[in-house]
Amino acid sequence: MVRSLLLPVLTGVLLVALGGSKNAGSAPSDATRIPSPAGWPGGSTPLSSLHGGGAFQKNERPLKGAANGIYPGLTREQEGRWTKPFFFIQLADSQFGMFGDDRSWEKETELLTRAVAHINRLRPRFVVVCGDLVNQPVGGPYYEAQVAEFQRIARQIDPSIPLVCLPGNHDVGGRPTPVTLADYRRRFGDDWFSFWVGGVCCLVLNSCLYSDPSGAPGEQERQAAWFARTLEAADQAGARHILVFQHHPWFLEKPDEPDGYFNIPRERREPALALMRRAGVRAIFAGHYHRNASGRDGQMEMVTTSAVGRPLGNDPSGLRIVAVYEDRIAHHYYSLDEVPEAVALE
Repeated sequence: MVRSLLLPVLTGVLLVALGGSKNAGSAPSDATRIPSPAGWPGGSTPLSSLHGGGAFQKNERPLKGAANGIYPGLTREQEGRWTKPFFFIQLADSQFGMFGDDRSWEKETELLTRAVAHINRLRPRFVVVCGDLVNQPVGGPYYEAQVAEFQRIARQIDPSIPLVCLPGNHDVGGRPTPVTLADYRRRFGDDWFSFWVGGVCCLVLNSCLYSDPSGAPGEQERQAAWFARTLEAADQAGARHILVFQHHPWFLEKPDEPDGYFNIPRERREPALALMRRAGVRAIFAGHYHRNASGRDGQMEMVTTSAVGRPLGNDPSGLRIVAVYEDRIAHHYYSLDEVPEAVALE
């Protein structure tokens, strides 16, 4: 079997495998076959409730967000012990308004509604949206309506499935400021925090501050100090795996690649990568690129996921399913037309 092959097969789903638990320190294993979900490939769910917009109603439940650096219900005390394999779903770049130059977002509504139907059918342990929830920046004439539409659809995710949101450069700006950060936090909760699921420690970063901290340098200093402390604490706590979620990739293919729009400058990239290697981070999941990409820094994988909204390359709008085992992590990207009917873990 070919290592790190990203191909679906008719008798099963072949996933990239990140082998070895953090504590075991073993080399990445070969790609792992997960038994075929019934009816693969799955078709899209009928969009009986599809429409191009909707106003927020005051009696609708608010989106749950992190507070004081912790996501409610997913604490180490509640979820710090490994129990059994699970899977989660990663989305990125819903970016309401990108298809229609900010004046309309019917296509984004359609795509995210389809993704939510898949989520509710598959019932992952949690869902994470890796930034650029909307397209227009804070204060733009369509910003409020785009945020309201994203939240309306996200609110349709079954409340028993935790939804983790984090900011992208379109949410807090390519150069975040105290104003844009305060607006995001008011709507979505903390922009950097940690949570635990089944013995796995997950850290969420505001990568926009790592990309350009000049508009809020004190905020980035606090985030960087928190990140170092929390990585060390997760390592000392014996987390089965440590995962990191953010918007910008640290790198697309190589940890020493030149600075560019789609990665984080090496000035801040290299110290952060060193911290994560030392703590034994298994994988980092990001978006921003609107295409799929992957690279490694030792045993740590950098996974960049294409957009559930408008793609910029050959990868269609879709989502990533990530299976978490005691000794490895496996993942596969699906277009919204090919999401399986169910996920069968080994």
